Order: sequence, then C-alpha cells, then structure tokens
Amino acid sequence: MDNDDAHIAGDFFLNSSTTDTTRRKTFLEHIQRIIPRQTIIYIQYCLLRIPFVLIYDYLFTEKFSSLFENLFKDLTQFIDHDNYLFIKPISYLIHSPLFQLLIQVTLRFSIPVLGLLILILLLLCSDRRLVIFYSYSISLLVIYFDYQMSCITDNQSSSSINMYILQFLLSSIYIQMLNIRPRVPSYKLQTRLCHLAPFVLIITHYLIPSSYNIYLLKIYYLIWTFIHLSELFIYHQQTIIDIIRIQFIQDLYHLYGNFGLQTLINYLQTRIHIVTLLKIFWLTKILVLPLCIRTIYTNPYIANVTLNINTTNSDDNITLENQTMTYNHTLVNTIYFTSLFYGTETMFTLISLACLISHIMKSISHRLFRLLHLWTEDVEQIGTVVGVMFFLLLFQSNITRLDLNRRHVPLLKAFSLLIVALFHFLHTILEPQLLKVAMQTMTTRMAFTQTDGNQQEEKEENENEKNIPSTSIFSTTTLRSYHHRHVYTCLSILFLVITYIIILWRLTTFSTWLLAVTAFSLELIVRLLASLAQYTVYVLDAHNHLANVDLFDEYIFRIKAVTSCFEFILGVFLLFNGFYILCFESRGALRALMLAIHAHLNIIKNLRRGWQIFRNRKSAWDNVNQLPLATNEQIEEYNDICSICHNTLTSGVACITPCSHIFHQKCLQKAFYATQNCALCSRPIIIERNLHRE
Repeated sequence: MDNDDAHIAGDFFLNSSTTDTTRRKTFLEHIQRIIPRQTIIYIQYCLLRIPFVLIYDYLFTEKFSSLFENLFKDLTQFIDHDNYLFIKPISYLIHSPLFQLLIQVTLRFSIPVLGLLILILLLLCSDRRLVIFYSYSISLLVIYFDYQMSCITDNQSSSSINMYILQFLLSSIYIQMLNIRPRVPSYKLQTRLCHLAPFVLIITHYLIPSSYNIYLLKIYYLIWTFIHLSELFIYHQQTIIDIIRIQFIQDLYHLYGNFGLQTLINYLQTRIHIVTLLKIFWLTKILVLPLCIRTIYTNPYIANVTLNINTTNSDDNITLENQTMTYNHTLVNTIYFTSLFYGTETMFTLISLACLISHIMKSISHRLFRLLHLWTEDVEQIGTVVGVMFFLLLFQSNITRLDLNRRHVPLLKAFSLLIVALFHFLHTILEPQLLKVAMQTMTTRMAFTQTDGNQQEEKEENENEKNIPSTSIFSTTTLRSYHHRHVYTCLSILFLVITYIIILWRLTTFSTWLLAVTAFSLELIVRLLASLAQYTVYVLDAHNHLANVDLFDEYIFRIKAVTSCFEFILGVFLLFNGFYILCFESRGALRALMLAIHAHLNIIKNLRRGWQIFRNRKSAWDNVNQLPLATNEQIEEYNDICSICHNTLTSGVACITPCSHIFHQKCLQKAFYATQNCALCSRPIIIERNLHRE
C-alpha cells in the first residue's frame, strides 16, 4: 500500500481532520477500541480489491462462456437476417472455420489476458483512487436504478409509495458518493438533480399526460448521466489518458528490463499482496457468493440425475422418456456440495485454493519443525512447493470438468500425496541432522578414549557387564547413543508411513493411484531405513564394534548404493504406472510433461550419476596401486602428516605422488572417488604419472 493510504480508512468516517477536543467521536474511533487501526486499514485494503478478483474469476466460468457464445449467435443471426449486399462478405467471414477458431482463441486466451492486465492495473491503484472509482460506479448504478424505478412506477399501483421511498434512499446514497469524491464545480448541480429526481417523478405521473412523461424522464436522466460522466472525463482526464496509453505496462516493462523478473515479481507482491488476496478471494467465493448472488442462478448440490433414454435403430433418434433429479435437502449436504462446487469451479479458483493450502501447510510445517528442533531456512520453501504440487495434481485431473459428486476424489488423492510429500521433506531436513549427531558421537567418543578417566570408566563398565562381550553391539553405551530426539523422530516417521499405507490399502480399492502412493511411500521407507543404517554404522565405529574399521567407508557406500538402486527401481515403476494412466485412464499434455520431467531427473540423470560413481570407485584403487609406496627415508624426509586424515604416516600403507606429496593409500582412494587431483596442490596425479613414464 502507498504511504498516503494509511489515512483512507479515516476518510470513510471522518471528512475533516480537525483536532478539536469538543467534537463527537466518529464511528471509526469507537471501533478502534476493539480492533486496531492497522487491522481496519488492512481489511479495507482487501475489501476494495476482492470484487475485482471475483469479476476476473467470472471470466473463467461456464456462464461467461455461454454468455459470450449466445451473444455471438445473436450477432450472427442478426447479420444473416439482413440481406444487404455489403453484409454478405461479413456473413461469409463469420461462418468461416478460421473465424470460429479465432473466437475460441479469444474466449480462452485473449479475454483472460486482457482481463489480467486490467486486474493488475486496478490492484496497483492506491486505496484513495479505488474509493473514487467505486463512488463513480455506484453513482452511475444509482442513476440507472432510479430511472428503472421511475419507468415501472404506476400512479395506480399500491407500491408507488414504496418506490418513492426507495428513490429517496437512492438519492441519499448518491449524495454520500458525491461527498466521498473531491469537490468539483458541478457538485451543486448534481446535488440538485439528485434531490429533484423524486419530484420529477411525481410531476410526470400526476401533472403531465402519460404519452409525454416517458420522454421527459428520458431527457432528465440523460442530462443527469451526461453531467455525471462529464465530471469523470474532465477532472480525471490525465488518469484516463494514462490508462489509454497503457502507461503502467510500460513502467512494469522498464522495471523488468532494468532489474529483472525476480524484482518485478517482488514489486507486485509487495504492492498487491497477491497471495493474501487470493486466499481471501477463495474464502469469499465459497461463503459470500452462494448466500448473495450465485445461488439464484445455480443449484450446485444436485446429488443424482437419472435419465431414461430410448434409441431406435431405424433413424438413430434419441428420445428422453423420463428424468429424475434428486436433491440434497439436508443443510450439511447443501453446504458441502455448494462449497465443493464454488471452491473448484475455475482454474483461477484452483490457484487460490492452492495458495490457501500452501499457507496452511507452511504454518503446520513451521510449528512442526520448530517443535522437533529441525528449523532451517529450507523450511520456508515448503509452502511454495506444496502449493505448486497441489495445483498440478488438481489441474492434471481436470477437476473443473468432473461431475459434482466425483470432485472430492481428486482432492482426497491430492491431500494423500501431500501427506507423503511432507514426510519426504521432513526426512530431507532430518537426515543431515541425524548424521551430524552420529559424527558428534564419534568425535566425543574419540576424545574421551584419550583420557585416563574414560579408561577407568570403561574398566568399571566391563566389570559390571561381565556377561556381555566387549565387542557386543548391544552394550549399554551403544544403546545409549540411540536415545536422541532425531532417532525417535526417524522411527516415528517410519511407523506413521507404514501405518498410513496399511490404512490406504484397507479403505480404498486397488487402483493405479494407490500403486503410485505406495511406491512413493516405499521410497521414503527405504530412505528412512538407510538413514538409520548409516547412523548405526557411525555409532558402531565410535564404540569400536565394527569387525573391520578400514571398511567403514565401504559400509556407508554399500548402504547408499542399495538405497539408490531401490529408488531407481521405484522410479521406473512410477514411470510405467504414469504411462499406463496417460494411455488408458487420463490423457493430458501436462501429465505427459510431468512424466518426461520425472524420466529425465529421477531416472536418466540418476542412472548416469550412479554409473559414474561406480566407474570412479572401480578405477580409484587401480590408480592408487599404480603409485609407488613411500619408504621410511621418504617419510622421514617428508616430516608431515597425511593431509586427508591428519594422522601420522607409516611405511607400507603410504604412497607418494608424482608431485612429491605422501598420503595413506586408503585416504587417497577416497579422494579419487571425487577427483583425480592432488589434495594439496590440485595437480592431476594420473596425467603426471603417465608423462613421467614417457
């Protein structure tokens, strides 16, 4: 919001800014005792912009499409009805397939894009300008309704007095709209025209013959409308010119050209508060519209429609014999189906619903991760990821075209996948923290083994545990390492995911969607078991319970390799499952695109990365064996430690590189997994060795 918008709320209730202590308190000042002023300003900000979002959403509804098509049909019939020579080419053009395609493109793309530009223009306006816009619009509507009531009022009707009362009320609304706008020279003239409207109606109905009164009313309201519009075009001329020249689009384009797309998006988000408006819009649509406007046009809570159809083979005529419609008359069903209809009516509504779900999941994840002491900056992204995933799942299911009694199915499927995705994200944050705890356990154990006090403690533990061998993995000190909240969290997620899958298989029927959720959950289960297995290897190594300490890295590699193989197999299964859905259940370009992205990222790239790691490990030991072993004289002359593990060098297990650096063979082998350069000088070892041989 602009800086001057902080005072707009007061302008609704207080026209003067006097500080006289004797004046009476305004309505806003009384409200501020309960609600803070900043909250009132924010509510006003949303209320001024939500109607524009509702109007833009109407462009995506079937009612607008049918209205546009009916207007086009009426225009076509009007042109075909006239047989003038100069109209025939227009008729041929309208009936051409190219023009029909152009109409469909206009309906699907041009009108929404143009509406989006107008919506951005209106949302970028300050609150003061929007108040003026609403005042002009409401004033014009008052003139129109006043004219319509004047035309239908009959002096013999018993409701004529009610019409006069309504006209006086409309006049007061018009005067109030005039007071909201800045004072202009035509203010007094418009005020007098507004006050004279009820008297003009009385004069035309009682003193002037009926054959002339309608013409007099038309002249009077035309003059009133002309003066009203003249004020708009004269005193807001510069604003209208800027809109016609599309000045705001040029400003946004210059901002994009100078600072980039991210700056443009941040600017629009700061000025418009897009996410907040979309959330309030969705709640407004399912709560306000069914109660005020749309219910009189639609009955979205139809439960069942039974049609009896007869088909004759002779002329292939289809006749409708009977039609039975069953309605849900209970209040709960009415609320449920009405909310389901309006909440999933258009694609724009689905975007708003995704923003609302994103906000809810973000709030839940914030509290959950802080409770589990797993808070990182990456948790901020979970709301955006969940919102995008939720929208894509609903979009590819064509939920807006499904029958009302089947729309809950894609919603439930999307929510079930979001639950598993949340657990996946939780494990992604948890795994590094779990391994960090394992590394701390190992470091702490190594530090304590170097003190005499720790040696005495170990002796006492060995005396208390005479029946347990020293190499047992079930010793008290080993089991004590598992008493950590991250381990408990990992086990809890594992238990919840397994329980969740069992419940889904018991409550739902067998389907490709169930297979996809199961494979997605099995991938998470494998990752959780791999994290616990790595933690166990770290703990066993810290307590000297590994059978071969030198194979520590090999154990970790094997765990990761088995996990990657399982993930690859499940990824291939998900690809074939999605391909089956694409071919036989639900076709769509978006689903095909998602399958292609899944195949590239989760299958092809992972396969290449795994094959490269396998080749590096296979060649690493061969490359190390080709290096000469360092002698005692070379180690004494080198007079340093291994720069990889920071331990002393001994003959027989240390090798010397062509750049005269000495490392342990095992340490250099680990370094070769990532690169074949020296760990100190970063010079290529293998190339230098080949050149030395030549």
